[in-house]
Amino acid sequence: MATDTGGWKPQAKALGEALLIVFGAYLFASVVLAAVNPTVVDAGLVTPGGTDAYLTQFALQYGGFLLVTGWYVLAVRDEPLIPWGRPGRREIGLILAGIVVLVGANNVITRLFAAVDVAIGDNAAVTVGIGEPGYLLTMVAFSLLVVGPAEELLFRGVVQSRLRETWGVWPAILVATVLFGLSHASVSGGLGGVVAYILTATILGVLLGYLYERTDNIVVPAVVHGVNNAVIFAWLYLGEIGVV
Repeated sequence: MATDTGGWKPQAKALGEALLIVFGAYLFASVVLAAVNPTVVDAGLVTPGGTDAYLTQFALQYGGFLLVTGWYVLAVRDEPLIPWGRPGRREIGLILAGIVVLVGANNVITRLFAAVDVAIGDNAAVTVGIGEPGYLLTMVAFSLLVVGPAEELLFRGVVQSRLRETWGVWPAILVATVLFGLSHASVSGGLGGVVAYILTATILGVLLGYLYERTDNIVVPAVVHGVNNAVIFAWLYLGEIGVV
């Protein structure tokens, strides 16, 4: 990925595009959800308020992300933006190391907040799984195949790559990561819980951004991100069935 940090106008243009693509992705996902979800419910394909309804909502939301990301990369950009490929031996090693660090950091951050009596906010994707082990198991696969790839394509693939062209590596990582963290603000748990959740996502996002730059392959952070989320749901699933 080429870098041209000459002048504030290219930087402002890159930041404007990054903000618009993130806003556009969430807006388009909301429109898709509002347009399609009532039809699905009225047709009796899902149970209102049931876990199948939540899974449908998540699928529509992330489908919207992927459509906007694909439109920008394929229709707006004149040059390739997101490098990807089959991970080699070195990249597989970084994936394994990244999973260990990300899962471990997530656990440490949670404990640090607990030590100062701050409970991290609750994500609806997690809370609806209480008492529903089948849903939690489905979310393991959904995290690996949809959530990790979709969010990484948007925040690392598009935002970080676009900003890197004019801002340089670390400013691009940090701005993309802040946007990634703020995108996780829709959690319950009061102001303290929301702030803690955003900070956690932001800190973990720095590692994902670093892995993307280190490998120049979007597949690497997508896999690490997906596995991290999958581990959370897998652990909850094991708790529901009485294993842990």
